[in-house]
Amino acid sequence: MFDHPKSRRPPLGFTRREFLRRSAMTGIALPSAAAILAACGSSDGEGSETGPSGLKLASPDNPITLPITDGNPPIDDGLDAEDGPLRIFAYDDYIWKKVLNGFTDRTGADIEYTVFDTPEEMVAKLLSNGPDFDLVVTITIENAGKLATGKLIQPFNKSYLPNVEDQLWPELPDFFDVGHQYTLPYTIYSTGIAWRNDLVSDDIAGMDNPWDVFWDTRFAGQTHLLNGARDTLSVGLLRKGYDPSESDPAILEEVKQQMLEGADSMNWKYDHVDYTELSTSQWQIHNAWSGSMGYYQYYLPKGVDITAISYAWPPTTPSKKKGLIAQDLFAIPTGAAHPVLAHQMIDYMYEPDVALQNYTYESYQPPINSLDETT
Repeated sequence: MFDHPKSRRPPLGFTRREFLRRSAMTGIALPSAAAILAACGSSDGEGSETGPSGLKLASPDNPITLPITDGNPPIDDGLDAEDGPLRIFAYDDYIWKKVLNGFTDRTGADIEYTVFDTPEEMVAKLLSNGPDFDLVVTITIENAGKLATGKLIQPFNKSYLPNVEDQLWPELPDFFDVGHQYTLPYTIYSTGIAWRNDLVSDDIAGMDNPWDVFWDTRFAGQTHLLNGARDTLSVGLLRKGYDPSESDPAILEEVKQQMLEGADSMNWKYDHVDYTELSTSQWQIHNAWSGSMGYYQYYLPKGVDITAISYAWPPTTPSKKKGLIAQDLFAIPTGAAHPVLAHQMIDYMYEPDVALQNYTYESYQPPINSLDETT
């Protein structure tokens, strides 16, 4: 058995009181949920949404072009790469070590790799020590606008990114950063429901509303939610049929109460290390990222086959309920000591052979044109 991506902290269980306390600590600010969903605010009278700080909030119906200012410009053209080291701030093991070593072999720059556990932790660290890092892997889409507007990440100089220009899927939504001025996709994935079908006899994919299973008290104590704030509350919004970017205060209050009831009745655990928990059968049902399915096989208990795992993304089930597709994004902190190296690393990850090599380990889909059905 060996380690795999996205950190290894043990799951946490939260009571109703602890759920509220954790929400406050991570900036959730229930019931507004603005820090989670980046979509809870007020109308400016012209149909667009603004957050508590007055920032425009992005959604597919309200795409945002993030401003580039004199105080936070892109780096100049034609600079030589720094000697390094390239300091990466990322989820644990979220780029294959073999791929990192390939970059070092090519450039001569060593890599220092510092781990964060959740998007909330990443944002807090950038606020306090952003220039300590050269590349973040990854920014989540709800944080892109506030990090750029707060000048915590710098705009790209795309003259250093020819592979990105050639390979990035043109169809990929960029409403949160039109033109990808500050962020670039690293991976894409869905967020759905994984379960042990050898322990759960219900056909969750066939339910009228698959999200209901997270409130089914038959599975209390054996049901886990993802521990990122956006992912956690999105389960409640999706269960009710609401968009994850919902901003109506009454709806958000309704979802808040639903989540608190679930915290009481279900004894949810919160983590994103679902694969590492398989060997000890710590859960039967888990809110999960699709990319994790690729390496469940390495952690199953002895004698249990991968066919014991099912995964459902509700939009593709008979219920046709809403679901999430997300992007994890590269970004370069403002004040980074080695920004040319950071650009080179991003462009290296967009080389088709490198992207495919990394995908065979990470199982999260890179949005690369050349990795089509014939690859």
